[in-house]
Amino acid sequence: MSSRLATPDTSSDVRLRELLDAEQLRCFAVVAGAGSGKTTSLVKALDHVAKRHGSRLRARTQQIACITYTEVAAREIHADVGNSALVEVSTIHSFLWSLVLPFQRDISQWVRHHLEASIERLKEKQSSYSSRTQKKTVEKDAADLDRLRRQLREVAGIERFRYGVGSDYAKGVLGHEDIVTMTPELVMQSRLLRRIVANKYPYIFVDESQDTFPGVVDALKLVARQEKGALCLGFFGDPMQQIYQRGVGEITMEEDWVRIEKRENFRSSNAVLSVINQVRSKADGLRQVSGRRTEEQVEGECFFFVLPADDRRSERLEQVRSWLGRHSEAGSWLADSTDDGDGAKILMIVHRMVAKRMGFEELYTAFHDGDSKSLKLAFDEGAAWPLRPFEEVILPICAAESVDSPAVIAVLREQSRVFSPEDPDADVRKSLNLARDVAERVREIMAQGGPGSVGTALRLSAESGLIDPDPRLSVYFEPNGEHSDTVLTSDTRTVLDSFSACDARQVEMYFKYILKQSPYSTQHGTKGSEFSKVVVVLDDEEGQYRLYSYEKLFGIKPLSDTDERNLSSGKESVLERTRRLLYVCVSRARDALAVVVFADDVTAAVTAIEDAIMLPNGRVLIDDDLAL
Repeated sequence: MSSRLATPDTSSDVRLRELLDAEQLRCFAVVAGAGSGKTTSLVKALDHVAKRHGSRLRARTQQIACITYTEVAAREIHADVGNSALVEVSTIHSFLWSLVLPFQRDISQWVRHHLEASIERLKEKQSSYSSRTQKKTVEKDAADLDRLRRQLREVAGIERFRYGVGSDYAKGVLGHEDIVTMTPELVMQSRLLRRIVANKYPYIFVDESQDTFPGVVDALKLVARQEKGALCLGFFGDPMQQIYQRGVGEITMEEDWVRIEKRENFRSSNAVLSVINQVRSKADGLRQVSGRRTEEQVEGECFFFVLPADDRRSERLEQVRSWLGRHSEAGSWLADSTDDGDGAKILMIVHRMVAKRMGFEELYTAFHDGDSKSLKLAFDEGAAWPLRPFEEVILPICAAESVDSPAVIAVLREQSRVFSPEDPDADVRKSLNLARDVAERVREIMAQGGPGSVGTALRLSAESGLIDPDPRLSVYFEPNGEHSDTVLTSDTRTVLDSFSACDARQVEMYFKYILKQSPYSTQHGTKGSEFSKVVVVLDDEEGQYRLYSYEKLFGIKPLSDTDERNLSSGKESVLERTRRLLYVCVSRARDALAVVVFADDVTAAVTAIEDAIMLPNGRVLIDDDLAL
């Protein structure tokens, strides 16, 4: 039995079991606050359905579907339910692809319509050209239109499409974005497909529902409406912990649906929980209570600092950590905390603040200052496809003691086209020596670094076969090569130009951050994590991110006209986004919490924060206090 299954039931766990055992299946949403054990409730629900209704499901060759956010989470949940064959746990992309995979004709039709729509949009753009339109733009659009038309002709001959990293329609490959767009559309259009989904999966549970794509939620809800009474659709999440802008946020309840609130907090000390509740109090009113037994509850500590927003931010932050080490009962705050460490985790408002401190600011700028929204989001999530060759091949090769290391051989076996040539008669020893030589040269490029070393390392790795590049990367390096039909948008090309010009050493620092090997993180990097001591850094000016503003949230700065219009019309405003981010950050702390606000007007900020938050220690600490 997993540790999650062995934990005592909460009232919400009991209520959920009763719902799952009802004669007629009903849909529900579990709203679980931070530290409440949402995943535990999900695992218990999966285990209960498998054990209580397993015989019926097996007789009908049915399964329970569990959709989660990452492969790691999927493996963890599946292990928690004993790797039961009845429970199909997968990421959203894998689940969606499994639904439409048998419908190859429908996939082909969707791809054709998708290409036709892209062609029409490009033709419209061409019709709007003026005498001032740059020649480079005209030529680029003409080349892209030619590629799209060639892809449309090639698609007619594709017998079977497959799911890959990036799109290459001419070769029958669909990418991540295709799957999350296409599958919901096909489900919404086909009554038969909706019936098939419900017949195969009479129970569908969605983890981290607040960050699930709206189109996916709409499609699943339509299946539930059509198959009412025969499908149990359950969402597990918390709208206050929505960290991705493209997520659906709160799940709108349908008629006869059940909302189950899980109010316990098993993570945080009483002082931290008090701050968590204050942050949430102006949102949905869900007030959490300690889930610990009375004898296990800890009072804990919380500190608020307001410091000048000058060029000494990093120095002042270290002074705060030193002060906490002298005055806090939680021990040293100077030791760097990893997931398992006992030091202090430093949470920043946005990645830009971390990038500046860790030395990958140009890399951050390459992905963020362009117009490619998808690459910007993927970079923040640690999943940008241009960076994947570094993560999977280049950095592991560089981390090894030498190119003869077994770790390097393992990477080459799994990833390198040089080591595994398509020609069955090729000399394997010769291929291995070639891969070894290329790996040595790449190691030298990465060690030396410097402007443009990212592009140099990538091009060498791609051209030599050390990596099997994404089709978009291939066409970037070789426009007339194997993947010449792949369309590379101008937005993507701009990102790749800036990315290629970066120092390769910045990539290493970026992954050190993404893999949680530094004391810094943001709300994205700490999703679901907890730490003994947390320092939350709030800085509107350094963050340079208009979506969030702590000064507006605390009332230090007035709302803009746009903010006021959004509030009056019921649209999401800067206040809701910022409150959610702050909630995620402060709720990571188990024992002790420190919030550091950098402000231009320290006096006004101190007054605003003291009015907005009931401070555990009675007052906000300022620069003068750090010397004590």
